[in-house]
Amino acid sequence: MKIILNENQVSGILKEEKGVSRVCVTYTNIILNKLSPLINDFIKTKKSEKKKVVITTSELKDAWLTDIDEFIDFPISEIRIDFITVLEKKNPDYTFITSAGAEQIEHKTTKDSYLTKPPKELPNYVKEQLDATLNAKFEFYIYITKEFDESSLNELIYECRDTILHETNHMLEFFKKNEKGLGYVDVSLGTSGEKNYNIPRDIFDIWKKFLLLVYYSEPHEMRAMIQEMYSVRERAPFEIFKEHRYYKAAKHMEDFNADKLFDELRQSIEIYNPDSEISILTNLWKWFMDDYFETSKLLKTTPNKRVQNSIHVLQLMKTLQPRINKAGKYLKRKFNTLYSIDID
Repeated sequence: MKIILNENQVSGILKEEKGVSRVCVTYTNIILNKLSPLINDFIKTKKSEKKKVVITTSELKDAWLTDIDEFIDFPISEIRIDFITVLEKKNPDYTFITSAGAEQIEHKTTKDSYLTKPPKELPNYVKEQLDATLNAKFEFYIYITKEFDESSLNELIYECRDTILHETNHMLEFFKKNEKGLGYVDVSLGTSGEKNYNIPRDIFDIWKKFLLLVYYSEPHEMRAMIQEMYSVRERAPFEIFKEHRYYKAAKHMEDFNADKLFDELRQSIEIYNPDSEISILTNLWKWFMDDYFETSKLLKTTPNKRVQNSIHVLQLMKTLQPRINKAGKYLKRKFNTLYSIDID
């Protein structure tokens, strides 16, 4: 099955947004068509496994043939993908879900994304305009349950396409930041506090509500979400569009109240063991801050002073509430604007 997204359909999208690029759509088409046979095999076998996929320079030729200027602006010469499929053994509240990651550009290792000399496979008229090209590294995950059947295949393919488009926009931002000598994209806040060492799951799930809103409020994440939602808008009526997890998340972000979520967290701890409240809340704060400082050091970014000066969970949540509220309003406005664009 080939799913093709028309590049012309994104040419007018919110030009002021960083990370919007027609060539990302071309890369998305190429990646999806490479992965489609593996997705179909997974649906048939329902076998959990990890495969390494390589998309070569010659397989990426549509990128420079479609628009050489766009390709020169974001030249990927090879794509490496860890493709992971998982058959869920438990019964989650979904029949399928996808997730992915784009690796930032490193200069001392080839395990992640890295810059390299333009390969000989590139035509001379392209190669002579480039000093370097990008070897891009991604991970893509597909989770399904035993209840999944082929009637949902089209929906899964569209979900995969949206996820791929999201990650190629992250990769573009990584490339542009590196090109300007600005180092890494700062992901420190959005990736902190995610590991649960010893806290009951029901309690940690409430904490994760806060972590997810922090993650969604990251500037690079918002830009990729907006681009991904254009893909959703292309095929969905507004009634379905507004049920998308990002649209719902924007509303939750706009309405986020640190005091209310903290009370919910405390009530959950009270049910579990009232005597453990101080230790659990202290650990949640400590794990978040430890991750934050460690990632900031790794990325060579400066920690936010107000976050750095927080001394307990509630203060941390209140410190980040204005950012989350503002991001929610912004996303909601952008999503509604997307739906007003005529794509015919």
